[in-house]
Amino acid sequence: MRSLFKLVTTAGILVGLAGYGSTAAAQTPTVQTGPDAEISVDGLYRVDNSVMELAYVKPDLNLQIYTKVRLGEIRVAYRKDPEGRRRATTGMPEERNYALSSSQMDVLKDLYRDALVKELTKDDGYQLVDAPGPDVLHIEAYVIDLVIKVPTQSTARGQQGGVSSYAEVTALLELYDSESQEILARLADRGDPTSSAGWASIQPGFVKADLTRLFEYWAGLLREGLDKIREVGLQ
Repeated sequence: MRSLFKLVTTAGILVGLAGYGSTAAAQTPTVQTGPDAEISVDGLYRVDNSVMELAYVKPDLNLQIYTKVRLGEIRVAYRKDPEGRRRATTGMPEERNYALSSSQMDVLKDLYRDALVKELTKDDGYQLVDAPGPDVLHIEAYVIDLVIKVPTQSTARGQQGGVSSYAEVTALLELYDSESQEILARLADRGDPTSSAGWASIQPGFVKADLTRLFEYWAGLLREGLDKIREVGLQ
């Protein structure tokens, strides 16, 4: 699976998961400090040498207090054709961008939520709750800036074919204290769900399987990262 989202949540998780990226394994991820630190408008500090393209965290964050998780509504957004057309009709195939139907967006939400719930709650993991509390970590998950390179309506009718890449997507996770709504971390990476390094099928079943694997991968890294904090705390 190419260029998949590699999740990091805090300094301790960054160290624990550094081996997931070939470029990141050579250097230890660290949270920027001092007068030259890159700080977001909401008080998060940039992480250097992250296995992600983007990682910001609270430098004094302690996730050990959280034993439950609350998931917000999964949000999905595709990049709209600037000409306002329902379907892209011009440009090279790799430059085209097709719209998703509301039902297709709902499928993506369900697939991602199912993957997150399964990973976070398995093996006596985190209790999933609906209400805030002192030990509840609130997670907002986004699948955004989708660029769909094949006609989704034709694919939905069973079109067969192959492409080297049929989509690009940015994954974004935000972690909050559920009571105060203070943001604790923001993490993002750009990826391609296409599983084949060569010519990939765009049959609906294969696309769904690729997306399921991608979402499960993201969810698995989140769970492993949270478990690192539960075991060893911040580094």
